[in-house]
Amino acid sequence: MARPMRKNAVLKLGGVGALAVLLLGGGLQLASAGENTGSTAAQTVNCPTVRDKLPAIPASAAAGVERELANLDEEIARQNERLAKQAANPQGGANFINNAILGPLKSKRVAVLDRIEINFNRAGAQRPNLDALATCGLNAPGVASALNSSVKAGNAATGGNNTTAAAQTVNCPTPQLPAVPAQAAANVQAELANLDKQINEANARLAQQAANPQGGANFINNAILGPLKDKRQAALDRIEIAFNRVGAQRPNLDNFAACGLNGAGAGNAGNGNAGAGNGNAGNGNAGNGNAGAARTVNCPTPQLPAVPAQAAANVQAELANLDKQINEANARLAQQAANPQGGANFINNAILGPLKDKRQAALDRIEIAFNRVGAQRPNLDNFAACGLN
Repeated sequence: MARPMRKNAVLKLGGVGALAVLLLGGGLQLASAGENTGSTAAQTVNCPTVRDKLPAIPASAAAGVERELANLDEEIARQNERLAKQAANPQGGANFINNAILGPLKSKRVAVLDRIEINFNRAGAQRPNLDALATCGLNAPGVASALNSSVKAGNAATGGNNTTAAAQTVNCPTPQLPAVPAQAAANVQAELANLDKQINEANARLAQQAANPQGGANFINNAILGPLKDKRQAALDRIEIAFNRVGAQRPNLDNFAACGLNGAGAGNAGNGNAGAGNGNAGNGNAGNGNAGAARTVNCPTPQLPAVPAQAAANVQAELANLDKQINEANARLAQQAANPQGGANFINNAILGPLKDKRQAALDRIEIAFNRVGAQRPNLDNFAACGLN
């Protein structure tokens, strides 16, 4: 009786051993398979590019269009991050990517594309139809998304820092004006604001040229600097006429029409070239009219580091806002000179205080523009407060 029991026990042990070998072998095979396959490479969104589908962009619309093109690329980067997380840690069902990523992305692109169309329309140009560019698909794993800005395609999925050269800016001489009669101050301020607007429009076109070069070697001279000179000459002529109309000697401002170029990345685009300087017509000199000459605000020019090409349009827009704020404050000072009101603190409380708050908001937005493209955020707080000339 003992022998059959031992034989049965041996058979049982043999069976367990065989099963263990099978399980161990299968486990090793599964482990090996896991090691060889690795995690799946992340897909990226495949959105139709917009920049190359646009008609000629009016200069007055360039800053707004550039801002929205940057928004499109920022949204692509955000969704690529979500796809990377999805590849590392899948969630949801078969339709998760369509419902949670591609669907919302389409809605956001529709809104941005509408704003691009509106920028054309506001500038008096024919409104393009960009509806067909809203829908995105998916690239194969590891293929980078095509972008509209100056970020190289190879870095689209990873948010790399390779960019095209920073945009150049125009370098325009600040008109040297004699004492501005109080009666002419409002007209002079309006034309100085036009000069600043022209500079910002030209800088927006240069930013666009840096991100998407076109034309030959003379494109900038023929398409940007030449027309800018003509526009400046017309504005300078109107400044001269403003003097003449109130009986003051007409200055000769012809030498201030032609502009050159700052080096790539020079930070004083717009505000430094003819912004704070142009905004301060009069500079406290006594006028020739009966009313006292208008005082003007004395605001520090923001000292910016090199402006990344992707941030240039946003920075230009905020520099234009700073110039607009200066011109608005100077217009109020001109009104105050012609028709004084309030007490001793009226100018501080009603003009300089609100101007500081507006400038701080614009300077904050400039800092954010740097931060959004991965550049170091400058500290511009010291440029908010203005005094008086």
